[in-house]
Amino acid sequence: MLTYKYKLYRTHRTIWLDRMLRECAFVWNHALSLQRRYYRMYGKYISTVDMQKHFAKRIKRNLLYSHNSVEVLQRLDAAYQRFFRKLAKRPPKFRRAADFQSFVYKLSGGYKIDGNCFSINRIKKIYKFHKSRDFSGNIKTVRVKRDPCGDFWLYVTTDAKVESSNTTHDGAVVGIDFGLKTYLTLSDGRVYENPQFFKQTLRDIRKAHRRLSRTIKDSSNHRRRRLELDRLYRKISNRRDAYQWRLAHELCRHYSTICLETLSLDGMRRLWGRKVTDLSHASFVSRLEFVATKYNTHIVHVDKWFASSKTCSCCGYVNKELRLVDRSWTCPQCGAHHDRDLNAALNIKRSGMDALISGSKSAFSGRHA
Repeated sequence: MLTYKYKLYRTHRTIWLDRMLRECAFVWNHALSLQRRYYRMYGKYISTVDMQKHFAKRIKRNLLYSHNSVEVLQRLDAAYQRFFRKLAKRPPKFRRAADFQSFVYKLSGGYKIDGNCFSINRIKKIYKFHKSRDFSGNIKTVRVKRDPCGDFWLYVTTDAKVESSNTTHDGAVVGIDFGLKTYLTLSDGRVYENPQFFKQTLRDIRKAHRRLSRTIKDSSNHRRRRLELDRLYRKISNRRDAYQWRLAHELCRHYSTICLETLSLDGMRRLWGRKVTDLSHASFVSRLEFVATKYNTHIVHVDKWFASSKTCSCCGYVNKELRLVDRSWTCPQCGAHHDRDLNAALNIKRSGMDALISGSKSAFSGRHA
């Protein structure tokens, strides 16, 4: 399935979308309150089916269809399930109406898309959106989302398949080492410098935070300063997204197999904090895996415990004394001099190809076609 993103034009009618999000927040908070009260009384969890029956009989919202409320209940249940499986550190919490971001239409009823016009039947309002490109396939879901800047976006998910693009890699294989000094180091010697979008805007962000801290909370000036800060963060996010998409397409066009190291991002954030977040390697890997489906490219993940930097790419000697500050080192066994990142990329390439040939499930992510 493919998802297309369009921006809704801002008009005075968007106040109705704010009201719909307020009702979605009521559904979330009411269901969460029931869950907590039921657990205090009986020590049990209310299933999604029972919760949906309760809402169908007793709780009705003027602006929402039943499947809108059901989607919010399913979202709450998914948050609880993540907490039960210990994938989340805390259970879901109550939300303010201003913080609730989206509502979804999963059925064909309740809305209509005609050209660049999106209409909602319940409120009888028509919203125009910037149709930057046509979507193909049958519509599965439609999501209306409000970002922190107050702008609304339309997400149309269809059953269309990803179309393959022309490639120029001709079976080329590459290993990629993620770094802090550099963004990527490839086994063929190519290096991509760290753009550090957040660091470039850090001075403006600090000024915006100081201006915000001098305002009175919930005042008009506070909301204006908060909007300035949110726009700065959105600008950073857009620049980072554009850079990662371009880089992913460039790599997949030139290489048929890409070997990656598996990073322990939580541990890296504890050590280096903001810099790891600014690099955003996890989002780049997810985008690279998606783009690989267009170019029939293999993505191979190497075991994160593999000592790629400490292993000599020539003889296989493991230098256990290597420190993070050592950017280059000489192998005491064979005498080869290594650049730390390039040596790691060569080892990742070799390990990924070994895993690909042996069919190891621990290291091979499968072919994206």
